[in-house]
Amino acid sequence: MKRYLSNFELTEEFVRKSVFDCLGGSPTRKSRWKEKKTIFFLAEYLMKWEYQHNFREVSNIKTIGYRLYNYAINNKERLYPLVNYIAHEMYLEIKNRSIRLRKINYNTIIDKGSKKTRVIGSASMKQQCYDYVVVNALKEMFDAKIGHYQCASLPNKGQLFGKQAIESWIRTNPKKCTWFFKGDVKQFYPSVNHRIAKRLLNRDIKNKDILYLAYTLIDTYGDVGLCIGSYFCQYMANYIMSYPYHYVTEMLYVNRRGKRYNLVHHALFYMDDVILIGSNKKHVKKAAIELEKYLNKFFDLKLKLDYQLFPIDSRPIDMMGYKIYSDYTTVRKRIFKPANRVFNQVKGKDTMTLEEAHKVVSYYGYFKYTDSYKYRKKVKMSRSLRVAKEVISNEAKNSRVPNSTGTISVSTAI
Repeated sequence: MKRYLSNFELTEEFVRKSVFDCLGGSPTRKSRWKEKKTIFFLAEYLMKWEYQHNFREVSNIKTIGYRLYNYAINNKERLYPLVNYIAHEMYLEIKNRSIRLRKINYNTIIDKGSKKTRVIGSASMKQQCYDYVVVNALKEMFDAKIGHYQCASLPNKGQLFGKQAIESWIRTNPKKCTWFFKGDVKQFYPSVNHRIAKRLLNRDIKNKDILYLAYTLIDTYGDVGLCIGSYFCQYMANYIMSYPYHYVTEMLYVNRRGKRYNLVHHALFYMDDVILIGSNKKHVKKAAIELEKYLNKFFDLKLKLDYQLFPIDSRPIDMMGYKIYSDYTTVRKRIFKPANRVFNQVKGKDTMTLEEAHKVVSYYGYFKYTDSYKYRKKVKMSRSLRVAKEVISNEAKNSRVPNSTGTISVSTAI
């Protein structure tokens, strides 16, 4: 059994790069330098530095935050020395086993698309930086463990990747894709057992610093479950589900005349949603039953009772926002309805509100990759998209800087 990170040494430079990655230092990451949470995170550490080095205590963090914002609004490089100091402090906390994190704020929301109630966590910026440290350190292991057709919350593996994979399977080799199973794990995120998650990490990782950091982050999520909205948790969720994924694709088979035949020809996991495709109804059903036993025995997880098992020719595969037929693809009904209202509202307009513009850009992606040419032409979607992009671009250029007075010299303080 291969264990990862045996030769990995956590350094202050590695922590620094991860912090910059979290704040948007990487071209692939959305910049967070102007966000309120980031500014006050930086201000808090600036106050700490002032107290440690100049023995001066500053009590009004809000004033310092706005001053810091104005100081670096046009040149974030001036804050880099402060980020270096933060990385140094975080590195020492890991090495000294002294990490202290604020309690995560949880908010209950209703998903507009699925109408499901979800509890979303909002962690402190410091914890988000630690998320990037542990994920960057575990990247090699995650890449090796997570299956190719696990496609949720991973770079270049979103809804479009999953849709195109299913289309390719059922259209290029229909004889092996006649039966379809769809199910999902019941309350997956809230039900993840911390003891099991830590045991898996301990099994695969040989590095005390990273294990300590990972365990510490897991403990912040309460007695059980993972945090929806956490960068670390999206990888942990896929990592945990990689075990049942490989079990289904590699361990479930029958022997006939000395040859091995897999029970299912294709499997796709969209986080906790499971798709199994095969040519034999009994084999697909058996694979689903064995998968449920495996989840129950090793992960304390269960499949929902409302799973589906049907021949693909009888109805479309309704998955990831799309309805996939054997010869064409459309948008799911509960997405099409609100999208249709938006496109009809802005049809032919030369201007629109910022909210309408964001909705147009968001919904356009669904129609771009489906067989919806006539509909796109009917609602003049290309024209609406062009106007929406112009509205969003103008809004970004005209965004104002909060008014505040006073200056603060970071370069002198650090």
